[in-house]
Amino acid sequence: MIKELSFRKKKRLTSQLIRRIETYLIGCLIAALFGFVLTVAFGYTATNVGVSMEGSLVHGQQVLVNRAAYLLFSPSRDDVVIFKAGGTHTYIKRVVAVPGDTVQIVNGYLYVNGEQEQGDYEKMSDAGILEIQVTLGENEYIVLGDNRNNSEDSRSGSVGIVEKSQISGKVWLALPYGGSKMKPL
Repeated sequence: MIKELSFRKKKRLTSQLIRRIETYLIGCLIAALFGFVLTVAFGYTATNVGVSMEGSLVHGQQVLVNRAAYLLFSPSRDDVVIFKAGGTHTYIKRVVAVPGDTVQIVNGYLYVNGEQEQGDYEKMSDAGILEIQVTLGENEYIVLGDNRNNSEDSRSGSVGIVEKSQISGKVWLALPYGGSKMKPL
């Protein structure tokens, strides 16, 4: 019988390899702990109530909110934000206009700075207070739900123009719910 030659080294479990594995596992544990602490300190979960954000969020779906997102920066157009209006009611809506923008709803379509909004949004049946042209001041935002005809938002007198001080954070992740997948917003 001819014995085959093997040039492969057999790996042995040495104390050096064990230390490397321990170091790797400790590093992973520290990173996970650090991530958990950051999430608790600067984030929280909220639940979407209603159908106003359908297309992006469903009723009862939980989202992760970054409460530190707007400490140094301001909300941008297309951000999904969480805010309080009318005292205690919390809303989740999409920013469609930022300070300095001129906004109006004409024939059911949103116009920002004279240009019609692009996107897959249906024609709005009610322009509300945005029937007349509005120019946003410093720290003022217009927010709308993605399901425009079933949303209480900046068109409504109870919400109106949203001040930056009312915004408590940026919604950055929708958690899985009812067969949906986790997705960034």
